[in-house]
Amino acid sequence: METIQAYLSHHKSKNFNELLFSYIDKSGHKDSEIYKKVDIDRKLFSKIRCSDNYIPRRNVIIKLGFALRLNRNDFNNLLNSAGYSLGSNTFDLVIAYCLDNSIYDLDVINDYLYTFSNTVL
Repeated sequence: METIQAYLSHHKSKNFNELLFSYIDKSGHKDSEIYKKVDIDRKLFSKIRCSDNYIPRRNVIIKLGFALRLNRNDFNNLLNSAGYSLGSNTFDLVIAYCLDNSIYDLDVINDYLYTFSNTVL
């Protein structure tokens, strides 16, 4: 019989911070390149990096996913690690459409979002 500690360590997934920085490492980009693409300041990015329990707003995570050019599965994993998910409202469907069609340009994504849901990232 497996102990609960062994079970938890075997089945526990990475937290948001660990997952985000593993994706950044895989991408080969510098941290500064990513936070500039997402248009967040160095201070907020440092808070994300240094605080294991800090979870940024959902839109920031969505922009990070696009900046990293994550596929749909990795994008969903990143959102889920922060306690978020994509639903079936128009905003989320536009995000899903962009992911499914490899549209990563935030200007294009924001144009779609504004056109169809009257909001932007």
